[in-house]
Amino acid sequence: MSPVALLADLGHPYPLIRGGGLFLLGVGTGFLLSWIFNKHWLPFVIGGFVTGFVGSGLSALLPSLGTPSIAQIGGLVGAFVLEGGLIYLVLTKTKDADDYQTTILWILFVVGVHFVPMGLAHGPLISMLGVLTMANAYAGMRLKAPLPVFGVIDALLKFGFGAVMLFAYPALTFA
Repeated sequence: MSPVALLADLGHPYPLIRGGGLFLLGVGTGFLLSWIFNKHWLPFVIGGFVTGFVGSGLSALLPSLGTPSIAQIGGLVGAFVLEGGLIYLVLTKTKDADDYQTTILWILFVVGVHFVPMGLAHGPLISMLGVLTMANAYAGMRLKAPLPVFGVIDALLKFGFGAVMLFAYPALTFA
């Protein structure tokens, strides 16, 4: 048996990676379109989430990469709980802010934070994405450039990492 076949039989170290990649592709596309067509941003954001969520679920129809461990499922669930709590905190702390740019950048920062523990479930790429999206949001808070600059960068990061997680990284792991 070849080493590649042996590794394939053992299962991928991050069997949920393709679902995460599909989710990021959907969300990244929706966010990017929301920045391009800013007047109609909400349908694109909602559409991106719905597309990402459905795509992630449909990834179960792809050939299996293995069974996720309890720790991987726990990391995924914990990351969502962390994100929800931190977004609630951000919305509570910024509810009286005059400029919504601060709120949006803090939410983008929190989304980056929640990607870091997702590395347990989806692998190191999503943790790297988390660090980069946090750095982008932090730069947006410090540089005071127009919000769309940082929003587009955030969307492109999500789209790009999603594409790699879906198409390239699972195959490279077994190469």
